[in-house]
Amino acid sequence: MDYIASPATKDKARHANSAACNPALLRLESMASSNRHPSPIMPRKSIALPETFVFTTGYDVLYTDVNAANHLGADRLLSIAMEAQLRFIRYLGHTNAIAFEDAGLIMAHAETAYMAEADYADHLLIELGAREFETHSFQFVYRISKDDGAREVARVATTLLFFDYQQKCVVPVPDGFREQILGKFK
Repeated sequence: MDYIASPATKDKARHANSAACNPALLRLESMASSNRHPSPIMPRKSIALPETFVFTTGYDVLYTDVNAANHLGADRLLSIAMEAQLRFIRYLGHTNAIAFEDAGLIMAHAETAYMAEADYADHLLIELGAREFETHSFQFVYRISKDDGAREVARVATTLLFFDYQQKCVVPVPDGFREQILGKFK
């Protein structure tokens, strides 16, 4: 497992300019280097890619996707992945991309891993794969890259469920949907 160390645990020379401009940062770095407040280490979880991607689509980074640092905001990754998901479901022939086969498709869990910057108007390539089909759930995994796939920008994984809104309960993944997805892997 990879770990990301806080800036205080890295070479202090790299942060000399930022600390000089920000007295609060200097105090935080000083406290982090003391024994009173050890620097936190946060484990970084990676998202494994599926063996095969079943769908590819493009996406141009919009002005509304760009954050104050002038690049694609990490908070926009899930929205971009959901756009690819809806395009894929429509590609499968479903006209209503969120409610079909008498059930609605809902997201139960999501993970994102931001790996490189993307800027306004960059053309992104989004590849979608499916895995971990269980009785009531499955995962879509997305690889988002730029430069025609040469530079990976992010990975996203979503766990999806089918939900019967009339009965107010989770239902099994419909056989027809499962067969459509698994048929794309052949």
